[in-house]
Amino acid sequence: MTMKYLLPLIIACANVFAVAGKISDVKGTITPNAGPRVDHGIDVFLNTDFIYWTPRMDGLAYAITGSGDGVSSTPRGSVKHLDWNWAPGFKVGAGLNLPHDGWDVTAEYTWLYSSADHKKAVSGSDILSPWNVSNLVSLLSNSEIREARADWDIHFHTAHLSLGRNYFISNFLTLRPFVGFKGSWIDQDYRVRYTLEGTIDSNLRMKNDQDFWGIGLRTGLDTGWQLTSILSLYGNFAISGLWSQFQVDRKDTRNDSNNPGGGNSPLNTNITVLNSEDDFHTIKGVIEFGLGLRAEWWFFDDRYHFLIQGGWEEQLWINHNNLLKTYFAESDHGDLILQGFTMKLRFDF
Repeated sequence: MTMKYLLPLIIACANVFAVAGKISDVKGTITPNAGPRVDHGIDVFLNTDFIYWTPRMDGLAYAITGSGDGVSSTPRGSVKHLDWNWAPGFKVGAGLNLPHDGWDVTAEYTWLYSSADHKKAVSGSDILSPWNVSNLVSLLSNSEIREARADWDIHFHTAHLSLGRNYFISNFLTLRPFVGFKGSWIDQDYRVRYTLEGTIDSNLRMKNDQDFWGIGLRTGLDTGWQLTSILSLYGNFAISGLWSQFQVDRKDTRNDSNNPGGGNSPLNTNITVLNSEDDFHTIKGVIEFGLGLRAEWWFFDDRYHFLIQGGWEEQLWINHNNLLKTYFAESDHGDLILQGFTMKLRFDF
């Protein structure tokens, strides 16, 4: 009777251990390490990127044409924006392949500087300002805007540190999920100038500067789609949430070259009409995309590895425009966008 009950129990335990052994075997091969890793090396890699990007920010229109006098119809006008430019920049990075489970640690720094400007001059009184520089609205009853111009520049610095693992999920598809940290410092300077003619001739200027820093968490997924033994298609995605500080300074000045009314603004007087700042902390989101082609080679019995890739990259910094306005509305915010061509070189040894 005892064996009658013990035998099924022994068989069940044997099956459990057999299944556990199979699971253990599968765990070692279910997501094989995709590297790249060199033989007899120190498992270090270096990379550098040439970038040719165009940065631009929403909400920087400086003039609106098509405003009539209320007596006769006016032709269709338009909103005047900056002429955004393309600019070269670079990335530099380094990484280490860890001995644990194919993990790797990477660090990278990005630098970019760019500027933009635009000017609009007209012969009639059809320019409006979305910024109301130096209380411009109060001056338009006696004068009109003869010229409007704006310029903008950006110093862009970011760095990130990540822990990831690149592995095969099929014979020709690799994934590299990663987690880490991202830090950034971005300095933007925006200038607008209006020239008025009429009863009062004036030059009105606005300096609106925004300094930003942020640090926070970053995660994402890098994918590789192998086409041949050398060539592959890559597609990358990352998202970050940065604890950020915005320091915004605005200063409006007015210089009258002809003011027969005198008063507080006598002839050729340069006065500061607005001088204020906004300093606050918040969390801001960043989304990054990349897509392109990659080629890689191995040398000297797989002791060295070289990679070159080129593609298109996009970054979206959500609600990054916090320039100081004389009115407040959520719709006044805008995104910072960076996009363009990126070429990467990587060397493993």
